[in-house]
Amino acid sequence: MQAYQQLETRFDEIMTLREIARLLRWDRSVMMPELAADNRAHQMEVLNVRIHGLQTAPEIGELLAKADRKALDAWQAANIRLMDWIYAHATALPADLVARKITQEAKTEMVWRKARAESDFSQVSDALARLLDLVREEAEVKSKKLGLPAYDALMDSYAPHMPAATVDEIFDDIAAFTPGFLDAVMESRPQPEAVPGPFPREKQRELALKIIARLGMEKGWSRLDVSAHPFSTGMGNDVRITTRYSEDEFTSAIQAAAHEAGHGFYDHHTPKKWSLQPVGISQYMGMAIHESQSLSLDMQLARGRDYWEFIAPLAREAFGGEGPAWSAENLHLSATRVGRGFIRVEADEVTYPAHVILRYRLEKAMVSGELEVKDLPDAWNAGFKELIGVEPPDDRRGCLQDIHWYSGAFGYFPTYALGAFIAAQFVDKMKQDVPGLSEQIRAGNFGVFVGWLRDKVQANACLYTPPQLIEHVTGQEMSTHYYKKHLSERYLGREYTGSKGGEACSDTSAPEARRKA
Repeated sequence: MQAYQQLETRFDEIMTLREIARLLRWDRSVMMPELAADNRAHQMEVLNVRIHGLQTAPEIGELLAKADRKALDAWQAANIRLMDWIYAHATALPADLVARKITQEAKTEMVWRKARAESDFSQVSDALARLLDLVREEAEVKSKKLGLPAYDALMDSYAPHMPAATVDEIFDDIAAFTPGFLDAVMESRPQPEAVPGPFPREKQRELALKIIARLGMEKGWSRLDVSAHPFSTGMGNDVRITTRYSEDEFTSAIQAAAHEAGHGFYDHHTPKKWSLQPVGISQYMGMAIHESQSLSLDMQLARGRDYWEFIAPLAREAFGGEGPAWSAENLHLSATRVGRGFIRVEADEVTYPAHVILRYRLEKAMVSGELEVKDLPDAWNAGFKELIGVEPPDDRRGCLQDIHWYSGAFGYFPTYALGAFIAAQFVDKMKQDVPGLSEQIRAGNFGVFVGWLRDKVQANACLYTPPQLIEHVTGQEMSTHYYKKHLSERYLGREYTGSKGGEACSDTSAPEARRKA
């Protein structure tokens, strides 16, 4: 056990430094003065090179080789499995590449903020091209080290045990299902009455705080702030989430708060005993599972009619709303409005996967060299029109809307849609396990919903691989069946007739739309 115990000591330091890096990134996105960008880039470079050096130290490899794995319990075995994975990814990258990429990420992200605000992709095109060169270099060296295709080598950092070939099949299935289903919903679903504004930002913040408190997010270990792109970070008793506000409408802000709270709960509810070991760090489970937790709250819970029965009076009180537009029925219709919108984080459940599939296909093409940065806006617009049926009117609502590529996170996007499919599968099982779930939600007892996720998913941290966890919790392998079932029941009011094998429903799918990514 001595070698394993030494590994725990070393990884305690690595995980602590990673926590510090997360806080620096949070500060950069939330509070840091704009002119501090260069200083922060240097700080992040120094810190991440230090972390990389610790992770790639020859002693780590020697200890991993010496460790007596037969003597380990289940949690220790899972911990060393993740240590192997971290070591393999870290040793695949030379320190100078880590430093160059970290520096370029920080610079590109700051340029993106201005370009996005002014809806002008040309401002950030050169910076993104430089970053993409480094991403391609990273993909190439990781591919050789890990024995994976280049894009898979990047995606493995965010969705371990989910190869691109599998994702292609899943996404092609959903891309075939979506067009016909979207048409059916838009033809049959009534449109909500407009909810009159404006909606003052401070009132939105007060409502968002009430909602996340009702979900179980306590002030003692969490905080809510504002950022250009909503996100969550932290662990244990230091969880930080963000949202953003528009005075034209309020639902996107509170939906984003619920979404990020889902991430925050995962960070908070992992076992304290393992908080500074890889097995206790929720991000190492992969972002597909992490997104399943946020999307369980954002889409499965917070777009349900039962949820809005409780939230509607709070919204009326917050904004002084009166009349039919403020009824639970109308607010629910507004929260579940389906349409061909441009913004992923504001997308409805029906079109959400299509937003992700577009990004997945584009970033695969960029990494492979089939698509150059200068051609990204045109490729984005053409792909968006193909998948969703409209063309974005400007860069801000097109290829500038997400931070991911501009902060170097290539391979992350597929986890969003995978997370939505997994969330539907988890919540389907939750409904079987929790009698009277609808009545509990209608009464505002959201803790029953959050508690099931805590006990079944989050408390397991990284004890299982993602496919193992899905099967452990639901008794089934991951399937798009439950997502289609959920959409059919919520948006068409009828039972889904497709099989659990993933075939699309005959009356709403569009087989001719199927194609390889």
